[in-house]
Amino acid sequence: MSHPNSRILLAVACLGMLLSTAVFSASAKRIERSIAADQLEHIDFEISVAEMDIEIYDGNEIQLDISLKADRDWWIFGRNDVDDVDLTVYQDGNRIELVLDDDDIEQDWRVRLPVHLAISMDIGVGEVSIENLANDLRLDMGVGAVQINVADIDYDRIHLQTGVGDSSLRGFGRSTDNERNIVGADSYYQGEGEYQISVELGVGDTQVRRR
Repeated sequence: MSHPNSRILLAVACLGMLLSTAVFSASAKRIERSIAADQLEHIDFEISVAEMDIEIYDGNEIQLDISLKADRDWWIFGRNDVDDVDLTVYQDGNRIELVLDDDDIEQDWRVRLPVHLAISMDIGVGEVSIENLANDLRLDMGVGAVQINVADIDYDRIHLQTGVGDSSLRGFGRSTDNERNIVGADSYYQGEGEYQISVELGVGDTQVRRR
């Protein structure tokens, strides 16, 4: 007849094995994808929580390298499962939308976008860095930080709005107006170019710089 303590130890060991399997087999995932963009004009991102590094280049493919990592769930001493989390792609005519909306997953995006694509972004929480932008951009974010370096071209209009935090425009000359209020900031630029930039950030800092 087995001792009660032995049965308890066996049950604990089995539970530990199950939790270990959940932790190490489904806590991380990587998505790599290339999408032909020669017929596209606009790209939309809808993302919950993410860090994004976007490089604009002279090409015809959307190149994505996305690392997913599940947040720890301390109630079960493990992590949430990322096996069923995937990128959703919608395409309608010359417009494409990329959706990865899961609050419990840490997302790290490395993206290369063709220069001919206009960009729209809706992000809950995150950090966004865009290099060599030379097209239209509309970015709405709840909490985070935005750093945009634009190509050496003129823009029609730039407006940065931060509810709590700071905003700044650099390298656009005398037509720039950076205004601070009690807790937030607004930055404006009016030029003679073709494209527009609009950034609305609830809490955080945003900067657009022309090199």
